[in-house]
Amino acid sequence: MDTLKPQGVVVIPPKETKDLYLAAALHAEGCNYLGIDRADPQRMVFTFEGGENSDRVEQEWYQNRLVVSATSYADSIKRMKSLIHS
Repeated sequence: MDTLKPQGVVVIPPKETKDLYLAAALHAEGCNYLGIDRADPQRMVFTFEGGENSDRVEQEWYQNRLVVSATSYADSIKRMKSLIHS
């Protein structure tokens, strides 16, 4: 008699970046901001919720194909900088 093995929970790892401008793009595209790691004050790490949207943003960013609202992006840069300095 075969028994079914329970399926595990899929854990999606968070998206992390040290790039202020990629972090702003993730924020502008609605990726959920989780926090900032200030352990190294020279290279802070921004953390966002992982998933399809953050993967898409990162992929399009590095392929130089990402299109975002200029005003949203500017606001997100200001937000990310304020997190660095708070």
